Amino acid sequence: MRTAVVTGAAGAIGAAVCARLDARGFHVVAVDLDPVGLDRLPAPVTRLPVDLTTPDFHEPIAAAVGERCDLLVNNAGVVVTRPFEEVTAEQSRREQLVNLQAPMQLSRALYPALRAARGRIVSVGSLGALMPLAESAGYSASKAGLRTFMFAMAMLERETGVGVSMVHPAAVDTPMLRREMAGGGSAINLLGDPLSPEAVADAVVAHLDRPRLETFLPRHNGWSLKAAGLAPGLLPRVRPLLERLAEPGLREYRRRHGLR
Repeated sequence: MRTAVVTGAAGAIGAAVCARLDARGFHVVAVDLDPVGLDRLPAPVTRLPVDLTTPDFHEPIAAAVGERCDLLVNNAGVVVTRPFEEVTAEQSRREQLVNLQAPMQLSRALYPALRAARGRIVSVGSLGALMPLAESAGYSASKAGLRTFMFAMAMLERETGVGVSMVHPAAVDTPMLRREMAGGGSAINLLGDPLSPEAVADAVVAHLDRPRLETFLPRHNGWSLKAAGLAPGLLPRVRPLLERLAEPGLREYRRRHGLR
């Protein structure tokens, strides 16, 4: 039986990924800080309530995997949305630990097992890695760092046999997005309809059959954001326009979820 590790497994995207991997016959090691959420996952799943911000968080995960790991899904993520100068040091530290350091350290800890299986690492990034949002500067920085880390790991694929992929979704209709928008998140998140968690999970699992380095959701956003990255000085100028275009979507989202 193939083994997969999924972080952030109790969240909407993580739970959908776990369900799909279970249906494909994987033994899923589900990692999350929320034990109640883990209990809602399918029975065959190995549940590990782990805090990714602790120094040795990876040890019980590596022990549960053993000598072989076919898939690591770095899905866990947090976002802090408040004026940058009001973000506390602890909030900033936690955001970077969960979004960037945890994927790096877990990939390192499981790399021998991934090499033994010629497995794959799939990290859930964000379009914010290419289109930084002023209202979530730390989140954008962490996802940009994760993208660069995954690019570096991809350079080792021919040597080690460990495949590397990323899925970069736009806003996803999850409790995390609702908290973000209630806390002052950027209107640009609502330029389009939020994606479903299931759509992101499908994109993650698709890399098992059709591996590629990056997948963007929606797909057309990838090229436009890469082009924008060639002239980053234009981003502050177009931001007001994007926010105006997003206002109808923001109003509808707030109405639908009862947000002020």
